[in-house]
Amino acid sequence: MRTRVGVTLIELMVVLVLLSVIASVVTLAMRAAPSARPEDEAVKRVLTARDRALRSGRPLTITIAIAGVEHSATALPDGRVVADSAFHFDLLSGRPDDATR
Repeated sequence: MRTRVGVTLIELMVVLVLLSVIASVVTLAMRAAPSARPEDEAVKRVLTARDRALRSGRPLTITIAIAGVEHSATALPDGRVVADSAFHFDLLSGRPDDATR
């Protein structure tokens, strides 16, 4: 009797289907995971203040506490934001500022 070495096409397809199901579950879980960084909330508040300043035509100053330390940001009516350097992120894009980290 001759023995075969290897896997069948059905076995290979089952493994690929299982891997794709696991990958899709992980992808959906990553998208649904809430952001736990306090900087994300700070970015949202600063961008909201900037939008209000743009609509009202007047500067708006807000104070945000990050890790127990208060930081201030002023949104100007022309769309610029003047903020403490402790924020360490690009206020326009909401992404971390790689140059300061």
